[in-house]
Formats: sequence, C-alpha cells, structure tokens
Amino acid sequence: MKILRKYASLTLAAAIAASAATAAPPTLEARFEPQQIEVGDSFDYVLDIDKDLVQALGLPDFSEQQQDSPFELVEDFPVDTLYRDGRHLRLRKRYRLAAFETGDVRLRPAITYYDKNIEGDTIYAPDTITLSVARYEDLDTLLFMRVDSLTMSVKADSTLAMQKLRRRGVETQKQMPFRFREIQDYAIYGAIAAVLLALLVWLGIRAWRRWGGRLGRALKPAPPLPPHVVANKALEELHNRKLWQNGKYKLYYTLLTSILRTYIAGRYEIGALEMTSDEILSSLRDAEGISAKSMMDLSIVLRQADMVKFAKAEPGAEDNEQNYLRAYYFVEETRQIEQQAVEGKEEITIKTKIDD
Repeated sequence: MKILRKYASLTLAAAIAASAATAAPPTLEARFEPQQIEVGDSFDYVLDIDKDLVQALGLPDFSEQQQDSPFELVEDFPVDTLYRDGRHLRLRKRYRLAAFETGDVRLRPAITYYDKNIEGDTIYAPDTITLSVARYEDLDTLLFMRVDSLTMSVKADSTLAMQKLRRRGVETQKQMPFRFREIQDYAIYGAIAAVLLALLVWLGIRAWRRWGGRLGRALKPAPPLPPHVVANKALEELHNRKLWQNGKYKLYYTLLTSILRTYIAGRYEIGALEMTSDEILSSLRDAEGISAKSMMDLSIVLRQADMVKFAKAEPGAEDNEQNYLRAYYFVEETRQIEQQAVEGKEEITIKTKIDD
C-alpha cells in the first residue's frame, strides 16, 4: 500500500511538472471603448489576457510618444486580476488614450510573453480592431438638438454644442500658428509681477543698507556670562533644592563639586571636569590670584565630596553648610575682575578731579 501511494505521488508530481513545462500560450482579446470618437477626445484601450501563473508578459508602452503613433497617453491604469483558477489567471490592462488624427485607425493588438523555455514570443488578438475618429463637421447635427417640453419644438442644445466645440479646439489649436495675442494677457500680468518683484527687491536692499546694521546688532547673541556669575547662580539653585536635608548626600556633593569644576575650567582654562581632585589641586598651585586660604577651602570641599561619593560618608549639618560656604567664597575670592570696568571708573575719577 505504501509503495502504491509513493508511486501515485511521483506520478502526480511528474504530471504537474509536465503541465508546467507545456503551459499553453496566453490568449488576448482587445477593444476600444467607445469605438467612435471626435478628434481630440479620449478613449480606453482594453486588453483582456488569459495566461498561466508562471508566464511573464510584455505589455504595450504608450508612455513615450512615437512620431508615427496616432495616440497620446492620458492615463496608464494598473493591471487588474479579474479571477484566478488554480494556475490560470485572467487579467485586464486598460490604457486611456487620446486621438488627434481623423479617420479610421486600425490596430492589431499584440503582447509579448515569456515562459521557462521561451525567451519572448508575440501573441496577437484574433481580429483587428477599429477606432473611428470623426471631425466635428462630420458629426450628426441631431446630436445637438433637444425638444422643448413647453412648446414641443426642436431646438439646438447650445451647451452640448459648446462642449463639442471646446473639444474640437484641441486639434484646431495644434494646427494654428503661434500668435502673441494668445498670451498677451498673461504677458502683461507677468511683466507687472516682474516689475513689482524688482521693486520689492530694491526696497529690501535699501532697507537693509539703512537698518541692517541695527537689526544685526539686535539679533546678535548675548555674550556668555562670566564663569563666576554662572557658578553663583548654580550654587543658589543647589541651596534651594535642600538635598542633604532630605538625606541625598551623594547627589548634593556631586552637584557641588560639579559647579566648582565647571567654574575652574572656565576661569583658569584647564580640564577640571575630567581631572581627579588631586590633579585639580596640583594644577591650581601656581595659578594667579588664588590665596592659601582659598586653596585650603577648595581642598576641604573636594576631599569631603570624595568621602561621600566613594566611601558613603554622611557629614553633619554643620559640615554641609560650611562646605557650601567654602565653595561660595572660593568663587567670590578667585573670580576675574573686569579690568575694563575698573579702568573706566579710574578715568571718571581722574576727569572728575580735574573738573573740580
């Protein structure tokens, strides 16, 4: 029994492979919708294709206009799958085209298909299809007539006539030579717009020359604050947070030493943010303007902070307050004096004495 099942499976697989290898070529049906139009009108070119699942198609391409082609592409619709039955597919491809040549256009629809054993073969529709492109004069004038329901008289429908005339104008305009009066209104408006634009540019240049310097100074970013001003503001904010009062000793001393490191980096232009406490103290020994007392205060704060951060020490309230004051007075006593302001005061003093 197992042998029979295995034999049946192999036979079925061989049959499927044979059917795939010998799939029938696709079939093609085509039509124009509608088959009669006026010159300049659009229409649909519809292809219905039956094919095997593994077969690939090469469809007509109207995107690049050819000189001998009577059609122009208006819209290229995607391929639709009408239904699928196993390996069999029925597809529909639709093109929206426009015709600008009068007369009957006959077309033998064709597509290319590719299979496993076929590099490319052309399939034609069984019949030639015809599109009749009529001139406006050749259309039935009864198409423009309507019956007045009140008088029961037959009158021309001016709205429908104007629609036909408007479509006819597409071909007429293509054949007529160019005349300036066709665009004179647009040219006048364009010239006015160009003059106004040039006037605005000229006014903008004058305004910039007159007020540009003031505007530039107004928009110029403010100079950075001195390091001691930044440090004092940060110390005040730290004091208001009351961190050590709530048991957050490590965070308090981390922020306190970070403020001091930032200040030292800005004031003395050294990499204090990446240095250890000993390296900072060693770098400041020869710095100008630092007294022995200031160095002692800084050393006490840094050492106490290291004990809290690395040894989990919890200093008392008095030590915490004293360390805050040491940091504050270190900033105040080592801040850079603004020489320009001092010189200005001295000049005013000398001038005042002379005037007196």
